[in-house]
Amino acid sequence: MSNRLPLVLVLCLPFALNQRSAAQTCNPGNADPSVTICMPTAGGTLTSPLHLQIATNDSAKVDMLQVWYNGVKRWENPVSSADLFLVAENTGPYRITALAHDVSGRWFQSTVNVTINGQAYVCVPEQVQSQAPHSVVICQPTDGEIHFSPVHLTWNAIAAPGEQPKSVQIFVDGKSVFQTPPALSNGYPLPATALPMSVGRHRLSVQAYDSQGAFKSTIYIRVNKIYQGCAPPTVLPDINVCSLTDGQTVNGIITVKAAAGASTGIKRMAEILDGSQVFAIGNHAILDNGISVSPGSHTLIIQVTTNSGTHLQKTFNVTSQ
Repeated sequence: MSNRLPLVLVLCLPFALNQRSAAQTCNPGNADPSVTICMPTAGGTLTSPLHLQIATNDSAKVDMLQVWYNGVKRWENPVSSADLFLVAENTGPYRITALAHDVSGRWFQSTVNVTINGQAYVCVPEQVQSQAPHSVVICQPTDGEIHFSPVHLTWNAIAAPGEQPKSVQIFVDGKSVFQTPPALSNGYPLPATALPMSVGRHRLSVQAYDSQGAFKSTIYIRVNKIYQGCAPPTVLPDINVCSLTDGQTVNGIITVKAAAGASTGIKRMAEILDGSQVFAIGNHAILDNGISVSPGSHTLIIQVTTNSGTHLQKTFNVTSQ
């Protein structure tokens, strides 16, 4: 069996000085129209997420600003300037283009080339250094981001002075899809998770709780494709298996693509083939792998345990040629 699921790692990597410098003002150029990328600087070797600072100069009103990575649009908002942290999905060379549009119909752009040498999957210090008590900062994704599914989320919640957050809850389009606790890692609340989402625009809210009540932060993102697994089930809790139907005939490999959902999130997913467990993973809400099988009839069971302890399963009878 081949497993193609990436583990959600929490890494602390050194950050390039030319990216993690103190906050600065991004001054636009003199040309009309023009867009200026102040950060990152061209030629830098950096760690993702990238800190971008962008400014425009235009005699007409700028009504849209976009960021493209290697020819793929990754961020868009109806603003004339931006100061944001945007994830790079891979390491290696990156061509970063800031593209602006104004009300007169003009498009204009600027490009810098950098190299990405690592990834950070938690909030970096610069994102939370000025965070106030009783507040939530959503570090990944950023408002306006265009991302594939599953979407990696990381946040920082600070409770009232002298307290720790009692719990942190994630809502997608108003529906609770994760909560920590009860989700835990080695007995501690999780600072990040990866969630399956359907293609389209979504409202993401991260809401925390302390003695003063609930406090939250909300962003909007767009999912442009399903990269792994499936879209999440529409009714929770449930499992959506998009690669199999009961009674299906396969040619030596059972392709497993699935997504699970629950109001508190998913603790564990497992695959049981003919009574034996062939794969299991914790703190993941998707499956995306292949199982090699001999000719004949087989029974595959997808088992899921939610963070609140609910057990779910779906069974598929498959014939291999």
